[in-house]
Amino acid sequence: MKTIGFLKKYMGALIWKQLAVFIIVLVYVAMNLFTPLMFSFLIDNVIHGQPVTSGLFVWLAAALGGVARLHDNLWIGGLVLVGANIILGLAIFLRGKLNSQISEQTCENIRNDLYDHMQLLPYSYHVRSQSGDLLQRCTSDVDTIRRFLAGQMAEMFYSIVIAVFASWILFGIDVRLAWYSIISLPLVFGVSFYFFKRIQETFRKVDEAEGELTSVAQENLSGLRVVRAFNRERYEIEKYEEKNRKFTQANFGLIRHLGTQWGSSDFLCMAQIGLTVVLGIYEAVAGRITIGDLSVFISYESMILYPMRSLGRIISDMGRMNISIERINEILQEPVEDMETGVTPPIHGDIDFKNVTFQYDDGTAPVLKDISFHINKGETVAIMGPTGSGKSSLVHLLTRLYEYGSGSIKIDGVELKTIQKRYLRRNIGIVLQEPYLFSKTIYDNIRIANPAVPRKKVEQAAQVAAIRDVIMEFDQGYDTLVGEKGVTLSGGQKQRIAIARTIINDCPILIFDDSLSAVDTETDAAIRGAIKSLSKSLTTIIIAHRVSSAQSADRIIVLEDGHISENGTHEQLVKRPGLYKRIYEIQTALDNGGEAA
Repeated sequence: MKTIGFLKKYMGALIWKQLAVFIIVLVYVAMNLFTPLMFSFLIDNVIHGQPVTSGLFVWLAAALGGVARLHDNLWIGGLVLVGANIILGLAIFLRGKLNSQISEQTCENIRNDLYDHMQLLPYSYHVRSQSGDLLQRCTSDVDTIRRFLAGQMAEMFYSIVIAVFASWILFGIDVRLAWYSIISLPLVFGVSFYFFKRIQETFRKVDEAEGELTSVAQENLSGLRVVRAFNRERYEIEKYEEKNRKFTQANFGLIRHLGTQWGSSDFLCMAQIGLTVVLGIYEAVAGRITIGDLSVFISYESMILYPMRSLGRIISDMGRMNISIERINEILQEPVEDMETGVTPPIHGDIDFKNVTFQYDDGTAPVLKDISFHINKGETVAIMGPTGSGKSSLVHLLTRLYEYGSGSIKIDGVELKTIQKRYLRRNIGIVLQEPYLFSKTIYDNIRIANPAVPRKKVEQAAQVAAIRDVIMEFDQGYDTLVGEKGVTLSGGQKQRIAIARTIINDCPILIFDDSLSAVDTETDAAIRGAIKSLSKSLTTIIIAHRVSSAQSADRIIVLEDGHISENGTHEQLVKRPGLYKRIYEIQTALDNGGEAA
């Protein structure tokens, strides 16, 4: 029922086209059944002169001028058969056309909804998910549904309908031979359902193995520069081969199940056809059925058995589609992030943390413990500390990528949890440590968050980010394509373009999450000075590891093991024993070419 509800939802108005397909299939079935009966009529009644007993052919003979006229003009019967086959061909064409429209448009709806939903899922969901597996669900699993809708749904309807009507006609001709003709059907169904249960789990294993394989390939291609830099090619090749081996073994398991199913059903179908032919010939020789009736039995036997055999394959493929729908629904049933609920107060940049404690869902201990500090509007505050001390977690909380467990965070006196997320993130600009650039021009990358911004402002942002002169050295200037993830640019160039992309939005709060690490000290100072000159009311938070990036800040907060260990200006902290002073002494000694005391 879940599968039917899922397909109905994404078909929408296409459901009427699906009903039209079923009607066309009925026409197709009628013409398939009519053709052998017409041959039987021509052989037994027209050529051999036996009495016409079928109401359909009594009417047809009368409409065509009588049996005698048909006997003298056999070409009329030929034209009827040609006409039936023309209708059959037209039905096949219309069925294929409508199936294509239904499958492609339905899967387009699924893909759009799936992608839209993933865009709205919380940041925490994407952190714990494998991007390759998500990609596989959006492509391979959706394609499994497309293939089923492209013909197998109509084929399943055809198999059932033609088996029912063909059996009904055969029972009307000879009851005993009809029973012999369908004696293997329960066995064919039994084999199909038995393997349907077993194959579903195999399909799931194949899909999961393919998702893992896709994840490894995508991760490797994304980190190709790192792989080459550390000579990790052999390790990555072995890791891929291991996942590929697992995927291949899962596929072999699926092939073994399918091969056993097809072999079993083929044996049953061929044995059934052989039994029907032998018994039919015996009945015809004994005079209990006519030659025309025998031809109907032989023709209809294939019409019954092979669709029933195909029905087993269709049922197996339906099982695979069910698994694909389940995997897609696992994403669609994840609750989306609420971006609209909340207030939209004026944001000026006054930030207050009070007794904030935070722990990740999969963590065993808090990463922030009873944090309290205040940042005034227009103030520049640097946050330093060792790796894992909680610096980036502060940024995650401030932009509500994660929600704090206890305590209070206020912006301009308004509790952070009450502010609309979309509005909040529109007013907090963040430059990440590893900026992601899209495969577009430099100009499009800078204005990606605000496509309507004038070119002059793009150039001003580039000037502030100290990247304008570099851009002008490129042959195509701002129209230079940066390649996937900005691969054609250096780390410092990518970071500066990301800075320009952020400051172009005129956010009252600006966060640098260690995003100046790839630029030299002089450029670092120039960027910070240019940003500060834009607006005296701009609140700036700098997550830094270099003292040179932090020392000009109005205040420096030092985090250690989730606690604030130091808070003050550069001049104050270098005079106190503590982590900041040790970092300062080490970095100063290294800059001077000496050793720290």
